Amino acid sequence: MPECFVRKERVLSRRRPVGVRWILVILLSVVALSWMLPGGLSAAAEDGKRGQPAPAPLTISLEQAIKIALEHNRSLRNAALAVTSSDLSLQTTESEFDVKITPQGSTRYSSTDDSYWQVGATVSKKLSPGPTLSVTPLFGESGGSGNSEVDVALTIPLLQGAGSAYALDGLYSSLYANKREKLSFVQQQTDTVLRTVAAVYGCIQTQQQITFLEKQLADLSRHLSLARIKEKSGIIDAMDLYRAEIRIQSVEEELTSTREQLANNADEVKDLLAVSQQQPIIVTAPVAYSPVEIDLQEAQQVAVANRIELVLSAMQVRETERRVAVAKNRLLPELDLRLGYNNYREDDYDALSEERWTVALSSDTDLFRTAERNDYAQSRIELQQVQLNQEGEEERIIQDVRFRLNSLEKLEERIRIREEQARQALGKLRLAESKFRHSLANNFDLLEAQTEMQQARTDHMVETINYIVGTYRLRSSLGTLIDLKSPATAKR
Repeated sequence: MPECFVRKERVLSRRRPVGVRWILVILLSVVALSWMLPGGLSAAAEDGKRGQPAPAPLTISLEQAIKIALEHNRSLRNAALAVTSSDLSLQTTESEFDVKITPQGSTRYSSTDDSYWQVGATVSKKLSPGPTLSVTPLFGESGGSGNSEVDVALTIPLLQGAGSAYALDGLYSSLYANKREKLSFVQQQTDTVLRTVAAVYGCIQTQQQITFLEKQLADLSRHLSLARIKEKSGIIDAMDLYRAEIRIQSVEEELTSTREQLANNADEVKDLLAVSQQQPIIVTAPVAYSPVEIDLQEAQQVAVANRIELVLSAMQVRETERRVAVAKNRLLPELDLRLGYNNYREDDYDALSEERWTVALSSDTDLFRTAERNDYAQSRIELQQVQLNQEGEEERIIQDVRFRLNSLEKLEERIRIREEQARQALGKLRLAESKFRHSLANNFDLLEAQTEMQQARTDHMVETINYIVGTYRLRSSLGTLIDLKSPATAKR
C-alpha cells in the first residue's frame, strides 16, 4: 500500500475517538438540559412525592371525634369569633356610662389683635337614670394676662328618656344580643355534635357493609370453585357456572361502590373535624345499643325545661315588651333641664372676676309625632307575633319529642324483625348449601339464599345504627345533648 494512503488512514483512525467523545458530550448536555427544564423538574418533584411514605392512618373513636369537632370545627370557630365580637360590642355599649375625659384646647395669633391660648378638659359621666354630669376646667392666657375657668353642667331629661329603663335602652339591647349570640353558639354546638355522630356512624355502616360483602365474595368464590369441579364432572350444567360468575361480578361492583362511599363518608368526617384531607383516618364507634326507657310525659317535661329554643323565645318576648315600653316613652316630647355653674377668674385679681348660675329648659320635638306613633304601633304588632311564636315553639318541641320516641319504638320493632329475617335466611342458606352439595338442586336457591342473608345482615346493622343515632337525636330534642356547664361550652 502506498505510504500516503497509510498515513491518511492513521490520521482518520486518530480522529474517530474525538468525534465520538463530542457526540457523547452533546447527548449528556441534552439530557441535563431536559432535566433542568420545568417539565423535567416537575417530573423529578413528582417522583420525589411518589417516593414519600404515606402518612399513617389516624384512628379516632366517637368520643374523640365529638371532642375534636367541638374544638376545631371551622363553623364553630367562626361562631365563637362572632360571640367574641358580640362581647366587644357589649363592652362598647357599657363604656357609654364610664367616666369620659375629653381634652380641649384652642389658640389664636394675630398681628393686630391680642393673641390668646386656652387648654383644659371636660370630665363627664352619664348616669343610669338619664342625667349627664360634666365638669370642664380651663386655663389660658389672653392679652398677656392669665385666666382660669370652671364650668359645671347637669343635664336631666324630664320626659323622654327619663328613668333607667329608657336611659339604658342601648345597653339592654346589647345584653340581649350578646345572650342570644351565646345561646345560638350552643345550638350550633348541638348541631355539630349530631352531624359528627351521623358522619361517624355513616363510616361504620359502610365499613360493616364492606365486611359483609367481602365475606360474601369469599363464599361465592369457594362456591364457584366447587361449581367448576361439578361442571367438569357433568354433575351440573354451564348455567349454574354462569349464574355464580354473574353473582360474583355483581358483588364486586357493589363492593367497589361501597368503598367509594366509605371514602366520601371519611372525607365528611375530616371536614367536620377540620382534619387535613390528605390524612387517612379510621373511625371506631360501638354498634351495640341499649333500649331507651323514658316516659313520654317525662320526656316532654325535660324538653320544656332544657330546650334552648324556649329560652330564646322567652328572652325575645321580654326584649320585645321592653322595646314596646321604650317606643311608648318616645311618644313623649323631648324636654331637658340643664343646671349650670360657671366660675371665671383672671390671675391679676385676687377676687373672683365672674360667677354665674344658669337654669335652662330645652326642647326639640315634632308636634305630630307621626314616626314615633308608627314605631310604637309596629312594636306592639311585633310583640303579638313573638308571643304567638312562643306558644307555637313549645308545641313544636312537644311534637318533636313525641316523634323521636315513636321513631325509636318503631326502630326497635324493625330490629326484632330483621333479627328474625336473618335467622330465617340462615336456615334457608344452610338447606340450600346441603342440597347443592349433595346434587339435589342447582345453585339458584343457594345464590338467592346468600343474597337474602347478606341483605338481612345489612338491614339489621343499618337499623341498629339508625337506633343509635336516633338516641343522640332524642337527647338533642330533650336539650340534654350538650352540657351547658361543661368547660368546652362555657369557655366561650
